[in-house]
Amino acid sequence: MNQKKAIPIIVGIIAAVAVASVASFYITQRSDTEIKQQWIVSGPFAINKSQYKIGENVFMTVNGLLPNEIGNIWVISPQNKTLTVIPFNGTAKDHFNYYFKPDIGKASRIATTEELVGKWLVAFEGVRYQPLSFEIIDEYLPGFTPGEETQIDKLLKPTLNKTG
Repeated sequence: MNQKKAIPIIVGIIAAVAVASVASFYITQRSDTEIKQQWIVSGPFAINKSQYKIGENVFMTVNGLLPNEIGNIWVISPQNKTLTVIPFNGTAKDHFNYYFKPDIGKASRIATTEELVGKWLVAFEGVRYQPLSFEIIDEYLPGFTPGEETQIDKLLKPTLNKTG
């Protein structure tokens, strides 16, 4: 191949690779930024998004608790019913992850899926951080049956080893 023809081809390939790399970088950066923007944050407490479907897990992360930050996290339904209380103690552990799934059942005192829909509150006792809120919309997670254990719930539940 003639050297005069090869140089423009090589320059063209290098330019195409450079453009593709820059485009890929910006797409990745945009995706990371969009993901970070979805998190709802108050001090060291954060939940992964502001809106969920019925049957979806809410993921919460706690990072950077100070040693003097000790208290409880209250998850409260739109009808002002407590779904769960999660203790925290910055002296013992400055970070942890937790997930919960608003669902109907005796323990949650939520009787119907209609009670799940609406604005939920994640409030903090023992510290001065603003409450977090999220909404459950009137749409079901595909394959979810209210009040029924999912495969992940069954896997996470401790089992007794029956022998003899």
